[in-house]
Amino acid sequence: MKFRSRGILSATALVCATGLLAAGAQAQTLNSNATGTHDGYYYTFWKDSGSASMTLMPGGRYTSQWTSNTNNWVGGKGWNPGGARVVNYSGNYGVNNSQNSYLALYGWTRNPLIEYYIVESYGSYNPASCSGGVDYGSFQSDGATYNVRRCQRVNAPSIDGTQTFYQYFSVRNPKKGFGNISGTINVGNHFNYWASRGLNLGNHFYMVMASEGYQSQGSTDITVSSGSGGGGTNPPPAGSKTIVVRARGTAGGESISLKVNNATVATWTLTTSMANYTATTPASGGSVVEFTNDGGNRDVQVDYISVNGSIRQSEDQTYNTGVYQNGQCGGGNGRSEWLHCNGAIGYGNL
Repeated sequence: MKFRSRGILSATALVCATGLLAAGAQAQTLNSNATGTHDGYYYTFWKDSGSASMTLMPGGRYTSQWTSNTNNWVGGKGWNPGGARVVNYSGNYGVNNSQNSYLALYGWTRNPLIEYYIVESYGSYNPASCSGGVDYGSFQSDGATYNVRRCQRVNAPSIDGTQTFYQYFSVRNPKKGFGNISGTINVGNHFNYWASRGLNLGNHFYMVMASEGYQSQGSTDITVSSGSGGGGTNPPPAGSKTIVVRARGTAGGESISLKVNNATVATWTLTTSMANYTATTPASGGSVVEFTNDGGNRDVQVDYISVNGSIRQSEDQTYNTGVYQNGQCGGGNGRSEWLHCNGAIGYGNL
């Protein structure tokens, strides 16, 4: 994993910034590790080397800049303790696809010790590809799909010194991109979904809208504020399943349907990028992904199907009536993840 989260400051090793007067909200530039409060907002700044810096501005605003001589840094403004709230953010995210960076709501809990990220945008490295991680499906919130993954850090720095702990990631799809940026995060939706998948949090420590960079260069100018509500929606009802189909088309516009026990649960139109498509249903029985509008250059690749975070790869199928083999549609048993013709991949009882 190229991107190592390090946004931590031991309680015994905090370096306190000076001159941060709440009255008057003096701007203050931080060049060394620090935590504290500034104009009503909690802040954290950490780096392991290099020239990264962060300037605390009035209210929930901060700016940052870093160059390629910085190995890893993270910082931002937010709240201590964190919790289920609506977070609004706006400003400028000054990186591009070639830079290894996140813009994310970032926080920690204790008992259990958990480091979590709700990633709104990122550069060259997608944290959902972390080595050895486990996928826990996807859900809809704030106009996007969030892909959830759990990773583990072993004997790594944390808010409580060197520890082994889990990281929870919700990664926005599509990501927000770069330059001028704004958005809303209903944090409770993430906490509720994680809990519904057994990804429990502990007692909340800080939570900030963070900029992070690893062996890269960039700048940010971000303002964060708290909206109304934030309790989140309820997790799926007892007995229901959240089913994720990860698929793409080759031409765009391909239509696929998820069927459970011969009833259509959801229908989606694909793009040419691999993406997660999510449905929730109490239905049980045989599950299939069906390609319904073959024609022209249209083909569908189905990577896997996931039920409540348990993944079954398409190669572990029971049948495929849409693959083109031996001169005909459905003419083989090669366990292909491709649908070249109208037909379906069967996954058995899920």
